[in-house]
Amino acid sequence: MHADAITEDKRFATLAAQYALAGHSLVRAQPGDGQAPYYCARWGWIRPVHSLDHAEQLLEQITGKK
Repeated sequence: MHADAITEDKRFATLAAQYALAGHSLVRAQPGDGQAPYYCARWGWIRPVHSLDHAEQLLEQITGKK
């Protein structure tokens, strides 16, 4: 596995854990499905997330951190 892919996997895993602590889930979409690469979900609410940077911004909104 390429070093950049490993770094991205670790970053995703960390964010997914932080989302879980906030009561949400962050999931990866299937590769090549033509949609956003990630999704945030909670109780039937689903939001496309277009990058891990976007995921960090959304988590800050969810948790109220600035």
